[in-house]
Amino acid sequence: MIEKIAVRVIRKWMRKGNMARAMRDILPRSSLSFEEREQVARIVHDVVRYKLYYDYIMEKRGMKKNAENYVKLSLKKPKVNTPYHIRNSLSLKLAEVTPREFIDIINREPDTVLCVNLAKIDRDKAIEELERDGIDAEEFIPESAIKADSKARYSSLIKNGLAIVQDSSSQIIAKLASSLGEEVLDYCAGSGGKSLAMHALNSNLKIHAYDINERKLKSLENRAKKWEMNVYIFYDKPSGEFPVVLVDAPCSGVGAAARNPEAKYQEDFEKFAKMQMEILNEAKENVKSHGYLVYVVCSYTPWETENLIEEFLNKAPYFVPQEIKCEYERYIKKGNYGAYILAGDIFYVSVLRRE
Repeated sequence: MIEKIAVRVIRKWMRKGNMARAMRDILPRSSLSFEEREQVARIVHDVVRYKLYYDYIMEKRGMKKNAENYVKLSLKKPKVNTPYHIRNSLSLKLAEVTPREFIDIINREPDTVLCVNLAKIDRDKAIEELERDGIDAEEFIPESAIKADSKARYSSLIKNGLAIVQDSSSQIIAKLASSLGEEVLDYCAGSGGKSLAMHALNSNLKIHAYDINERKLKSLENRAKKWEMNVYIFYDKPSGEFPVVLVDAPCSGVGAAARNPEAKYQEDFEKFAKMQMEILNEAKENVKSHGYLVYVVCSYTPWETENLIEEFLNKAPYFVPQEIKCEYERYIKKGNYGAYILAGDIFYVSVLRRE
């Protein structure tokens, strides 16, 4: 039954794209247990993660490229010598700019990490509550993070507004941004993941939020109530200046390929860079003198990271890059004008001070 459901999901993904939606459409309607659904999800992720590799094998063996054969290869995991970009299932353009040390990160099975609302419950008690529910859990970084069994996604902690599912790298960035001042404008807030994490880590922080998508801001408003967090929402472009402006910009998402392996097959990264530059140029107007502009993307492509910041600084020389100071050196890789956070998803962060 597990293989049959996996085939159905892969078939739908091949027909319509969007792996996550294909799983949402099929898994809840199946009669599978939670553990069986997790097995299906692992098979589906593996197929999408290594699609180019499995394509290569099927072509060499004269096999049809259908869902049944993708699932068979995923379960057998044959080893075949192939070119670098095929072995790791990367688009040619992405393969050219992917450091080998990042390969294991984007091709691994991701951990389930929670962000604990430290304003409502301390982490030790949160771990105890998970363990009472039969969920294995342990401390992770930063101090708001818990690494847990995947069942934690459906735990009472989540239902009661005591935690959210959030990658550890995201939480480290939230800690960094929340440490730079007493007031933050979350400029690309979306549905509020970074805002919730900043409040969890610093409940005295005054948080403002803006996003072009009003529906996401409504979601943030509802999540903030459940989180018991005050947030000042801009439904129109923000006015005024702030000591810290966080720009978690829309991006290619290749840094989150472990969770969303479809990101590995992209080629047009310049379209994201153009949009990111437009957002930075807007957001910089909201930064106070001697305040900070914190630029973040879940990507490592040069077009969206170092090259973009270099171009921005050439046009706005009154912003000065700051050293990324972080206590989690093991998970930090220095880059030009910023650093890469490698605790979970791969993020690039650049902290720019307005002179």
